[in-house]
Amino acid sequence: MISWPSFTWVGCLTLLCGIGTQPLIGQGRQDEYDDLDPWTGLEATGPGPDSTAVGRALAALGAADPVVCQLAVRSLGNGWNHRGGGSEVGLLSGEAAYGGWRSAITHRVTDAAALAHLGRSLGNPRPCVRRAAAHLLGRSGTPQAIRHLRAALKDDGAEVREAAALGLACADDAAAVPDLIRTLGDRAAAVVRMAAYALGELEDARAVKPLTGLLRNADADTRRTAASALGELEDIRAVESLVPLVRDRETRVRQAAIEALGEMEDHRSTGAVADALRDEDVGVRRGAAEALADIEDPRAAPALTQAMDDADLLIRRLAAHALGELDELKRAPPRLISALGDSDPVLRVIAAQALGEIADPASLPALNTAYRSEDPRLRYAVVKAVAEIEDQRGDALLTVARQDRDRIIRTVAGEALKERHEED
Repeated sequence: MISWPSFTWVGCLTLLCGIGTQPLIGQGRQDEYDDLDPWTGLEATGPGPDSTAVGRALAALGAADPVVCQLAVRSLGNGWNHRGGGSEVGLLSGEAAYGGWRSAITHRVTDAAALAHLGRSLGNPRPCVRRAAAHLLGRSGTPQAIRHLRAALKDDGAEVREAAALGLACADDAAAVPDLIRTLGDRAAAVVRMAAYALGELEDARAVKPLTGLLRNADADTRRTAASALGELEDIRAVESLVPLVRDRETRVRQAAIEALGEMEDHRSTGAVADALRDEDVGVRRGAAEALADIEDPRAAPALTQAMDDADLLIRRLAAHALGELDELKRAPPRLISALGDSDPVLRVIAAQALGEIADPASLPALNTAYRSEDPRLRYAVVKAVAEIEDQRGDALLTVARQDRDRIIRTVAGEALKERHEED
């Protein structure tokens, strides 16, 4: 039976998932430059939890149902930038009593006694509590927290070492990379896997060679974790070692290898990933279609065209999208053109978008036919595609579309015609 205080705290942590830190502004999108968030890079001030608050939090997690505990721990670390500045509204009666304590637990842990408590909790018998302690230590950002974690990597208990590696993954501390690399030689497979995961999260190129060595490990989960970590690093030095795993006997390993190769976007993997479109597992085939869209090698066109007849609808959609992503594909495959008349309305739209990317004039007749659709999404995609095809035969359709009953379609068609006339 979960006590009400414990349940309230766990529930509040779950609600905090939406109050995350603001990401750094990305590059290359005008709206992100225009809408600069004043809070970017700042952290709300306020005292972090002391050892009593940390102990209370971990005790509540330990008393909760394991599933509820896991859901709550996932939100730990997501509320460090809680902006505050005003009283909370929309709370149920009785919840306000926990407001001050809840606010404290969302801040980074810096209290020495609290950090020591978390360090001891890395060996808690409940996996969820160990995860919570690892996250809170990793998110602390203090030298003392890092010392606790690095020391715990040498603990006699495998569960402690595993939790410590997870904490270092959260800490984003490059100084821990050598320690984690050494931990790849740990006698416990679970510790090795967590160290590999942490190295992927830290995205340090020094980890490429040692992680590549794990791809030949006898344990399938270790091979999978190493492949995923290399995908996070996106270092093409690992491509040749990952390619054989596309044919691994374990499905989950094949999936991880294909996803990692997609992240690396190296044409040397095209053949192996394209072959995976014929894999017996539907998840592997889906992953291969997605990866080929990232690799963008036109040599994948025949395999993707064949995949458009896969029994799985999602694979057919992914293959059509991937065909539009291939670099310098000059001719649209007939199967992609015929998809404009497919029974699946989503595939029809994806096919039109892909044809616009390829910009093959041979697709104009089929695009003209597809424009007669009652689906405004398809008509919009068709007009956008025709606007991309440099052929005067598309002017007639754009002229008709300028009178479309949909305002957005009319606008796009008018702008396309104007741009063509200006070029002429």
